[in-house]
Amino acid sequence: MGQTQTAPPDISCPAFDLLPDLICMEPVSNAGAMHFNTAWKQQAAALGVPLAFSEWLPVIVPADQAEITRILRDTARSDQLRSTSFRILNPDGHIRWFLLRLVQRLPTNGEDTVRLLILTDIHEQKRHEEALLQKADIRDRMLNVSVDCIKEITKDGTLVHMNTAGCSALGVDSTSGFGMRWLGLLPPEAHAPGSEALRDAAEGQNARFMGVSQLPGQPIRHWDNMLTPLLNPDQSVEAILCVSRDVTTQRENEQRIALLLNELNHRSKNMLAIFQALIRRTVPDPTAPFVKVLEERITSIARSQDLLIHGEWTGATVRDVVTSQTVVAGDFPATRLRIEGDPELQFVPDTADRIGLAIYELTTNAIKYGALSNDTGIVTVSWGLHDEEDKPVFRMSWKETGGPTVCRPERRGFGSIVIEHNPRSIPGASSSCSHEPDGTVWTFSAPAENVVRCPSRLF
Repeated sequence: MGQTQTAPPDISCPAFDLLPDLICMEPVSNAGAMHFNTAWKQQAAALGVPLAFSEWLPVIVPADQAEITRILRDTARSDQLRSTSFRILNPDGHIRWFLLRLVQRLPTNGEDTVRLLILTDIHEQKRHEEALLQKADIRDRMLNVSVDCIKEITKDGTLVHMNTAGCSALGVDSTSGFGMRWLGLLPPEAHAPGSEALRDAAEGQNARFMGVSQLPGQPIRHWDNMLTPLLNPDQSVEAILCVSRDVTTQRENEQRIALLLNELNHRSKNMLAIFQALIRRTVPDPTAPFVKVLEERITSIARSQDLLIHGEWTGATVRDVVTSQTVVAGDFPATRLRIEGDPELQFVPDTADRIGLAIYELTTNAIKYGALSNDTGIVTVSWGLHDEEDKPVFRMSWKETGGPTVCRPERRGFGSIVIEHNPRSIPGASSSCSHEPDGTVWTFSAPAENVVRCPSRLF
């Protein structure tokens, strides 16, 4: 470096001096007229190397020298562009990236083959690429730490990227480059719900479905698949993120709990049956009216318990509770026993027991003395949510009309406790029962969060 050489004859190409790229035009034989534009000359001077590019090898990073040498020695006559990126070591010790583009002009009339070399500074571009690659590597390592199966999918369902857990779960080679259909990796029974979820996500909606997978020789695994659309600034869908969570253990636990609940229900009902038998054997007169009343109340509790078991002990819908407890009234037409209310509302377990027993007592009273004891009376059971002071309140009522004239009972027995006092044990609840001339009216109210839940509404 730093040598002085006699410059070869220079071809005049003043237009090249206007370009920021480093440009050299030379014969392949290195003998004859050459041209180096201003940018090339300035770079050679800064590096302290001769103008001829073949003399620049000492300042090229050793790892890149072999490729540069190969391109320069390839003297095959071809007008095809050849290119490669390489690094130059500056005198200050810093490395800078360049892109070499080389094309050889086919000779005419016996002339020597001439090649054009263009060097473009791509250092900032390379730094940006390296930063992106580093971010992508960090992203991949973060995704690979997760035990969830995480995938990037196109709108048409093509698999673009998947983390290590996903590759392991679906039996896909992580070096395959992907590009296959995502749903094709799932069992046939997952195709229909998966297609529907994919369609919703492609339209910009969050979607979710349950699925299974099974690799050869391994047990079935259950998955909760959540699809989230990835949006562009204009809100169009760019791609879809799918996170699949292994819920196999949860599903097995749910099945185990369901089995235990059914067994508990069976044993509890046996205990209630034994209790009823003990009552009949203990009292002097098993046919006494109070024995039948007590047995029916025990049966009411059993019906409420059945509803809770079938609801996996998360509660029972208000409609189911009302229907199960008014069944003792017999086959009354809907015009006489009117059940009106939101079918989605569910009682929490404690409320289902208390309200269920109250509805049963009201039903039996209506059959004996009230609106269901004649041919014209009507019972209306209604419920709903009402906003009071920005908080939802659950209200329920039992209203009888058209029955015999009702008189206030002379004494308040166990039925009054079940109808009025028992529901009040719910936090914040109030209940009342009045005997109007036209029929009995029972009302109940409580903060919604203490008594009900609704799948489509949060309290």
